Amino acid sequence: MRFFKSTRPDAELVSEALKSIADPATGTPVTEAGRIDQLLVTKEGDVTITLYGAPQTLERDERLRYEVEQAVVALKGINSVRVMLTAHSETPAPSAGQQRVTKGADLAGKSTSKPAPAVTAKSGTLDIPGIKHIIAVASAKGGVGKSTLSLNLAIALRDQGLRVGIMDADVYGPSLPTMTGTVESHPGKGDGGKITPVEAFGMKLMSIGYISDVDAPMIWRGPIVMSAITQMLKDVQWGELDMLIIDTPPGTGDAQLTLAQRVSLSGAVIVSTPQEVALADVRRGVAMFRKTDVPVLGIVENMAYFEDPVSQNRTYLFGEGGARRMAETLDVPFLGEVPLLQAIREGGDTGKPAALSEGTSSAVYADIAQQVRAGLEGVSVPVGPEIVFE
Repeated sequence: MRFFKSTRPDAELVSEALKSIADPATGTPVTEAGRIDQLLVTKEGDVTITLYGAPQTLERDERLRYEVEQAVVALKGINSVRVMLTAHSETPAPSAGQQRVTKGADLAGKSTSKPAPAVTAKSGTLDIPGIKHIIAVASAKGGVGKSTLSLNLAIALRDQGLRVGIMDADVYGPSLPTMTGTVESHPGKGDGGKITPVEAFGMKLMSIGYISDVDAPMIWRGPIVMSAITQMLKDVQWGELDMLIIDTPPGTGDAQLTLAQRVSLSGAVIVSTPQEVALADVRRGVAMFRKTDVPVLGIVENMAYFEDPVSQNRTYLFGEGGARRMAETLDVPFLGEVPLLQAIREGGDTGKPAALSEGTSSAVYADIAQQVRAGLEGVSVPVGPEIVFE
């Protein structure tokens, strides 16, 4: 166990409080059982603890995590507590003077509430009541406009009468606050220790960007990323939603696997540009979701073409029809082409998404939203795959 520099309260004081908690596997104090990987206490009284866990003992470890959290919350001078589980044994120590990034509400909060939502022993999927469909918007390559598509798709679904929420799961590059003009907003604290999401455009929003400093880099390894995403799902008071859109980070790594394995995703939308270097990664994205039994609702070709506003002639800057051909090859639906429009770029920069206005862009997003809804008809919500360790 590693202690890091702290002032109030003292890290040793926190450790002393944890001695009263027995490790369920050995019966010895959790501080002596080798279960605590990191203990970080900042001068503001923010406490972060990382516990070693194992997928095979998920329910038992979740109870231990809750007991540790409650023991620290009871201490005088504590501002917030975050307790995370990890199966990783090489989590790096933070540099001297490191402080947990926070703005407004804490992600884990000073939770004095009931334990976290149930996790089924067989599948490991989170039970998130009140949400009818959860859609992951993904891209195996960065820079293809996935976040822009996620936000405008959500607005198009809202315009079609659905109750919609958006979760920005891109912890390394959160863009939702900027794209919605809510940079100065932050989540609140609701009933039972839950976090109340930010609201804008008639939708509920949650992003790591709301609780971190703008210039603070998120130097997190896989287990911490997985824990943060899980907490944004289960600790946020989403309420009743027809659709929760999750903007995933690019790639096929920990974040995507966490969602596919621990959340009952109704489907995934893959975003790509027409160029070959992006299409090569589409195969990986589709393959990952198929291996984790998540239905692929289709592929969207972003930045498909530029249309001259005077002559209406189209120029295919990144190639023509690449995503459509890839969709046919992979036998998945092609959801449509989004043109390269100045209005879309400006909307993201100014916090006024293009789907809010009338014109080509809003019509395109409305059509994609219709196809996503059609793809969900008759799709049963899958149970997360059972992970077997041999």
